[in-house]
Order: sequence, then structure tokens, then C-alpha cells
Amino acid sequence: MILQALVHLYEELAKQGKITPPGWGKAKVSHRLVLDEKGQLLGVVSAKKKVQQGKKEKEIPAEMDVPQPVNRSSGVKANFLCDTSSYFLGIDDKGKPERTQQCFEAAKALHHHILDNCPSMAAQAIVSFFEHWDASQARDNPIIKDQVDAILGASNFIFQVNGQEAIDDPDIRAAWQAYRAHSEEADGEDSEGICLVTGKEHQKIAILHPKIKGVLGAQTSGANLVSFNADAFCSYGHDKEQGKNAPVSEEAAFAYGTALNYLLSDRDHTKIIGDTTVVYWSEHALSACQDCLMTFMGDNGMDENTLKTIVDHMKKGEPASVDQVEIDPDEPFYVLGLAPNAARLSVRFFLRNTFGAFVKNLSAHQDRMNLIHPAWEPDRIPLWRTLKATVNPNSKNAVSSPLLSGSLLRAVLNDSLYPEAVFQNIMRRIFSDRDKPAEAGKPAVYKISYVKAAFIKAYLLKNSNTYSSIKGEEKLEMAVNENCTQISYVLGRMFSVLEDIQQNANPGINSTIKDRYFNSACATPASVFPLLWKLSNAHLKKLSTPQAVYFQKKLGNLMEKITMPTTGMALPARLPLEEQGAFVLGYYQETQARFVKNK
Repeated sequence: MILQALVHLYEELAKQGKITPPGWGKAKVSHRLVLDEKGQLLGVVSAKKKVQQGKKEKEIPAEMDVPQPVNRSSGVKANFLCDTSSYFLGIDDKGKPERTQQCFEAAKALHHHILDNCPSMAAQAIVSFFEHWDASQARDNPIIKDQVDAILGASNFIFQVNGQEAIDDPDIRAAWQAYRAHSEEADGEDSEGICLVTGKEHQKIAILHPKIKGVLGAQTSGANLVSFNADAFCSYGHDKEQGKNAPVSEEAAFAYGTALNYLLSDRDHTKIIGDTTVVYWSEHALSACQDCLMTFMGDNGMDENTLKTIVDHMKKGEPASVDQVEIDPDEPFYVLGLAPNAARLSVRFFLRNTFGAFVKNLSAHQDRMNLIHPAWEPDRIPLWRTLKATVNPNSKNAVSSPLLSGSLLRAVLNDSLYPEAVFQNIMRRIFSDRDKPAEAGKPAVYKISYVKAAFIKAYLLKNSNTYSSIKGEEKLEMAVNENCTQISYVLGRMFSVLEDIQQNANPGINSTIKDRYFNSACATPASVFPLLWKLSNAHLKKLSTPQAVYFQKKLGNLMEKITMPTTGMALPARLPLEEQGAFVLGYYQETQARFVKNK
């Protein structure tokens, strides 16, 4: 299913001219070898491009379309027209001169084989270069000597003849395609079979699959999505046959690899959530769909008005027009999460649904997460911030559990129940964290933050049998709900009022009842609130009469909500975890309401 979707994406991107044709791939090129018509080396010039990284401008290798690079592990295999200094110049800093010479000879033989009969002047210049270049004396060449450090630290080189890129020469491109066609025929029929992706018969089966680059934490040289390295992973009768164990044609392997590398190279539409790299695409490769999802994820994919238009249309099941592109709510949409696993990739999740369904599910999640917040906080909370709220802020490696990222994203996109582990970890952090101001480059730590409270609200509305079933006036809302009579929620609000009384009675106080009593009041209210009420009586005596009357009325209203539904019964001896979450939410909303009124 994954490979089929990626192959179809490749076909769509090829129609739009956004992707390389068969036989071609992407490679990072840092330098050009400039040749004259006779193949003499005139210079080595940079092919790097300047990019803005933060406040600094940096030079990085340019990504170019080049003849399809080979899969290299430990053997000597040359690439055509684009390769490293070992293959094109016969020099490197690996300390193995004999192997380096073998690399150069392999490149020389390959270019002779492909270009000897090519009529192009550029082709003959390249052949002449390989024929006359003495790799053993390369370091003594004045051109190389002047910039040997840059050359040895380079990624890949390409050829430029008379100011023109050799990879753009029509005759050379035709020679490359002819070489590929001849190579496929020479492999014989023993490698043919039925492709499990396309269903086509008599297809050449890919023995090695393409390397996938751009997954966070994976090898920079690329990792395999499809591979077999032990008999235990092979089907019966296919032992030690590598790619034949799951027969995918070379055509399909190239297509899915090219499409996936294209997605991963597009950093504007790639998300990192925990240890998972997430890519997503629509069946017809509509970038507006990706922009919409990025905005929901908390990035600036599109402006809020455009997003609202799309959401409104998707909820009604109507097409939406964005930048003169019509988005159908029934457009198939895919979300793929990949994580590193040594030299291979693990599929964390693969989700398929209509774009309209994903938008509605994301919108429902956002509605549940909507919560009153400080002015500097954004309305939309990205998933990575929710996951960050589950980890110890003082940890040297403050990274959330790899399993949480996939399960949380699946829950959001499928509109299913949130993972209990996320809620439990956030509650654990609330009980463990203490308010701490920012210092020495470290951000401030808040015991009860906007992000923590927002997810608690979303969790209660989605997962809790009690709070998800409440309708009408008592339902949990964005701001404090004066009509909600759920005892844990009311107790949380009351704790906030008691803290407010203490702060007004003792201006500038360094610590409040939250620092000493919040955890126990949240978990075992019956053992703590009588003491807090006693303390509040002492604090009320320090206030002016108008202030004292205001707070007494506020406490009285909350007391009525506690005693009336329970007909005067005692406070709960212990609150279950969900009710503790409601306590936290009540406290947060009541506290934020004070700041809103004070603006």
C-alpha cells in the first residue's frame, strides 16, 4: 500500500515536471571540474549555493539532477558524470591509495564505455580527461594543490566543458539512456518476474532498493525502506536472493524511492515529531493540501483566513479553491511516519483517508484544545509542544517517548481516543515540576502551563465518559465555566481563589499554597481543603473590607456548587486521575480569568 501510493505520487509529479525521469536522480554537488575541448583541467570551481540559516548565510552543496547514482556499500562502483574526488581525480584522505586508484580506474572505464562512440564534443573532452589524467600525480597539479583541502572535503563533482554542464548535453543524455537500456537487456530473463507493486509481468526485479535520505537520525548516506539481511526475514524458497524475496520491479523501486526522497527533501512540508519524520501528500500532488496540514500542525503553511475557508468547505463536503487550485474533499490523502533503525527505516505509521476527513479530524482536535491563554501564546498548539510537555524540562535529553509521537498523531488524524500515556505523563509532570523563571538560556518552567491544560481539556472531552457526555451549560469550554458543578473542577477553581486571597493578603510573596499544597489538594482534597479554608480565614482578615467581601462571595458561590449536588456530603477522600485532570483545568481557567479581567 505504501509503495503503491508512492509510485502513484511519482507519476503525478512526473506529469507536473517536478521530479526526475527514470535513470536520473538527485545528488548534492559541491564543485565543477572545468575542462576545455581537449579535456585539459582548467579549474575547480564551487557549485555551492547560499542559504539563510537563522541570522547567518551559509554555503551548502547544490542539489542537482544527475544520472542515477549507484547503491554503494563497500565495493568499488563508479557513477556517471557525478562522483567524488576518489573516482574523478583519484585523490582522497582515506589513506588507502590502492583502493583510490581502483576507484579512478572504475570511473575511467565507465565513461569510456558510455562515451567512446558519442559524437558530442563535451563527451570526447571527458573521455580525453580520463585518458590523460595521472591520478598518482594529481596532488602536484597546481590547480589541485591550490585548493586541495576544499576538494578533499567536497561532496560530488560534475563536469563543465566550454561553460556548459555535461549533464545537460543532449548527446550525452542519449548515450546514458542507451547504456541503461543495454544493461537491462544484458541482465537476462532470470531476474524477471511479476512486480508486486504494479502487477505487471515480465518486469526486471530490483535486487537492491534505493536509499532514502532525509529521515532524522538515519545515516546521512541514506537508509533502506525495503531490505533483507537475514534468512529469517525471507520467504520460503527465496533465501539469499535479496530483493527477489519481495519482487518489486526496478521501475517501481526507482519511482517510490524518487518520490519519497522528493517528499523528504521538501522541508517546508516535512514535520519532525519526536523521533519520527512525517511526510504527507495528496494523490494528485496538490501542495495546497500540504500547506493546510502544516498550518494545523502549528507551522505557517497558509494564512488563517484561507485555512478557515478550506475547513468550512471540507466540513460541508464542498470543494475549496486555493490559488486557483480546486481541492476536492474526497481527494485521497496519505500520512507516512518514518523513524531510523540502524541502516534501515521503521514505518511508525501509515494513514490513508480523504483530505476532507483529515481536515475535519484536525479541526475537531483543535476545537477540543482551544483554551484561554496568555497573549504571547499561539491559538494553535503544535503536536511537538504537546509531546514536549510530557518530558522532564531539566533532562539533558528532553525527548519524548518514540511511541508517543506515532500514537498521538494517529489519534488526532483518525479522531480516535487520545493515548492515555500522554495524559498520564502530563499529569506526572504537573506533580513533579515547579515554577521556575528563565535563566542561563533555559526557558521558564511552569507547573501548570497552557499546553498541559489544553491537552487535559481535550483528553477529558474525548476520552472521559464523564466529561465527554456532559452537554449544555456544564460542558467544559475554552474559558472558565461558572455553570459546571463537577466537584473536581469546582475544587480546582476554589484552590485558585484561595491562592488569589493569599497573594492579595501578602503582596510580593515568594511562594504560595500552590507550591506546598497543590499536589495533595488535587489528589486527596478531603485531607487538605479544611486546612486551606482555615488559612484563608486568616488571610481574609488582612484584606480591605471590599476585597474581603468580594472573595467571601466568590468562595460562597463555589461552596454551594460543592455541597448542593452531594447534599452536604464530605469532600472526596481521593480523586481518580481523570478527576485530578479536571481539578488542574479548573485551577488553570480560574487563574487565567483573573489575568483577563486585570487587562
